[in-house]
Amino acid sequence: MRLPTTVLPLIAFIVALPACQRAPDSEAAPSPEQDPLPMEEQAAGEAGSRSLAFASNGLADMSIATAADSTPRYMSSSAAQSNGDTARRFIRTADLKFRVKDVVQATYAIEDIIVMQGGHVEHAHLTTRVDQRYTMPVSEDSLLETTRFTVVSNSVLRVPVGRLDTTLKMLARFVDFLDHRTVKAEDVRPLMLANLLEQRRIARYSGRVEKAIDEQGKRLKETSATEEQLLNRQEQADRALLSNMSLQDRIDYSTITLEIYQRQSVRQELLANERGVERYEPGFITKLGKAVASGWRMLLRFFLLVAGNWSVILLAAIAFVLLRRWLRKRPQG
Repeated sequence: MRLPTTVLPLIAFIVALPACQRAPDSEAAPSPEQDPLPMEEQAAGEAGSRSLAFASNGLADMSIATAADSTPRYMSSSAAQSNGDTARRFIRTADLKFRVKDVVQATYAIEDIIVMQGGHVEHAHLTTRVDQRYTMPVSEDSLLETTRFTVVSNSVLRVPVGRLDTTLKMLARFVDFLDHRTVKAEDVRPLMLANLLEQRRIARYSGRVEKAIDEQGKRLKETSATEEQLLNRQEQADRALLSNMSLQDRIDYSTITLEIYQRQSVRQELLANERGVERYEPGFITKLGKAVASGWRMLLRFFLLVAGNWSVILLAAIAFVLLRRWLRKRPQG
């Protein structure tokens, strides 16, 4: 019996329908050649997700600050922003150097900004750098000291990673002249994973060594050497743990290395010339003229003294004359 030609396409469609339904399932199934994510990477990804939760909150705040802030945008950078890649663990740092109007006031204001952003000041050093100092004689016994100096402030600031970009934008308001700005994002996930694997290897080794120590019984010499090796391994594990803690702290809190300075200032002060006074002594002619003038002044003062005491001098002269006459009239004995 021959089927009508219109029925054949319908039968072919019904036969092919189950195969079409099974095809997506086969594509969705994992391939035997694909390896699952290692346990260490899963742990790192979970830790990154926890830190990303805080970073995403910071990004929301940064978007609000960006809309309301009119400061220059060259202080911000995409390296200072967090992204949604939880498989990477970035250490974000910024290195800034710029000139300000007043270093002291800018330093206090920047420290307040860091505290307001939930960070802290790790190091602060305010100093006056002497660029040039020289003296110039202005008289026989005086010197003019001129000092050219620059006030400089060096700081190491720590802010939450989600607040780094916002903090950089807030620092832009103090910039009078920008020397340089460097923002870096370093992925330290391989290093943290290496420390984690080292801790696990040492933990397995320690377990085997402790079991061997328990089985050795009274063999004291071998037990002491083994315990010393175990202690060294545990110290390595502690160092790996502390290294991961330090890296995690640097991931959670970005570091800003800041150097600010102001325009060069000049200070002048009049000093006594305590050395080399002989160089300024007058010559012989000058000294002779001064001596003659001094003698003339003494002679004038003598005449004035005599004029002021003429009555006493007159009485003394009369007394002298009378005494001389009396001595002449006195008989010789």
